[in-house]
Amino acid sequence: MRVNIVIVDADYGKFSDLQLCYTDNGVSRSVPLSFLGYERVFDFTNDFTSVKFDFFLVSAIVYGVDNLLSRAIYSNDGWTRDIEIEFPVNNLAVWNGKEEKVKQILDFLTGDNWHISFRKIEDVNLFHPRTNRRKTPHYEKDTIKSVSLFSGGLDSLIGVIDELEKLRNNERILLVSHFDSKSPGPNGDQKKLLRHLMTQYPNKIYWVQSKLALSRKDIDGERVIIEKNYRSRSLFFIGLGIYLSPTDELIIPENGTISINYPLTPSRVSSLSTRTTHPYVLKTTQELFAELGLHTKIDNPYSLRTKGEMIIECTNPRFLESVYTDSVSCGKRGFRQFHFDNPSEKHNCGRCMPCIYRRAALNKAVLDNENHYGNFITKVSSVGKNDLPALFSYLKRNIPLEKMKRDLLVNGNIDIDSLTGYAEMVLRSKAEVLKLFNDKGNRFVKSELGIR
Repeated sequence: MRVNIVIVDADYGKFSDLQLCYTDNGVSRSVPLSFLGYERVFDFTNDFTSVKFDFFLVSAIVYGVDNLLSRAIYSNDGWTRDIEIEFPVNNLAVWNGKEEKVKQILDFLTGDNWHISFRKIEDVNLFHPRTNRRKTPHYEKDTIKSVSLFSGGLDSLIGVIDELEKLRNNERILLVSHFDSKSPGPNGDQKKLLRHLMTQYPNKIYWVQSKLALSRKDIDGERVIIEKNYRSRSLFFIGLGIYLSPTDELIIPENGTISINYPLTPSRVSSLSTRTTHPYVLKTTQELFAELGLHTKIDNPYSLRTKGEMIIECTNPRFLESVYTDSVSCGKRGFRQFHFDNPSEKHNCGRCMPCIYRRAALNKAVLDNENHYGNFITKVSSVGKNDLPALFSYLKRNIPLEKMKRDLLVNGNIDIDSLTGYAEMVLRSKAEVLKLFNDKGNRFVKSELGIR
């Protein structure tokens, strides 16, 4: 499927809509991809010409196109899509020759077959700032010593706390956030946690948030069936962070279990195993930055730690224990059908793998409270058709270290030098989940897992 990108002059107070144009059963369609509230980004930087801006724009378009093409409609095999796209960039000479590197990143990240080319961006007005604003924020950028992505999840909360604890007087951290305005839950999570952090660490935090969303209707008002697997979201998050960062490092705090996302069964190797912060994605993106002349280092300090280890090793555990319940790690956020075990709990479904890893981590830290999750995973009477059959199969398998290392190589292009560390970390994470079931599971669960 070829998707053409049309950029039009921005309306007053807005960033230009990016029109994603394609042909659907012989009918030409055009769907807007919109930055909403872009003024917050513009207040921090008005750069529209650098290679950093180019990467930001490319990552936004990838996110939009990934959303646009439903796998149910446009895939060859129920999953893999052929996607052809020409990215508009300012610095065409810099980007020419980088097509293969970008393709490597996107193919691995989304599981598709991308065909990449670049063109010179049109001479358009990308943003039309308002002139009637009463006040604009002021940033002392030379005081920013650390830049971190801030999602509203538990990992990013821990990462930010750890960075804040390192700061000296008159030093600040820049928190970079994003949410899709069609799925606004993370916006509330980010704001709630930010209030806690600013109270605990006054005058230490700058925060810039961006909203990006693909319209659910084309420009003719016809409904668009979107793809709901948001694998490319992390690339836009990185693009936003690189674009805004005044330092040479961008911190992406995520536990190694989720980064590796070891497939529970062989059938999940492609379709259900996300790769958002996989070491291969980060490594290849870092290589692309070097080829583009960008000096920002992407750093995940927790790539070899389980989620439980992140909680236990947090440098301000007392503060974390007082606020962690306002963070959300759920992979089914906003899908009501997954919350029926505990209808009063609107944030954590308790049955997806991110929720299970979170509960296991909190259990390791003696902080687990099943009132936040319902009784589903620890008190079931049958395995049903959810994640549990695959999870139980995984937990019952004896996976020696050498086999885990081979599996990681097959599933994800991990550097040999880091392979043992990643394999050991995945096995420690597996043990955390087993301990949760051993501590909290009912008779049926323990019988299924062979726990005495």
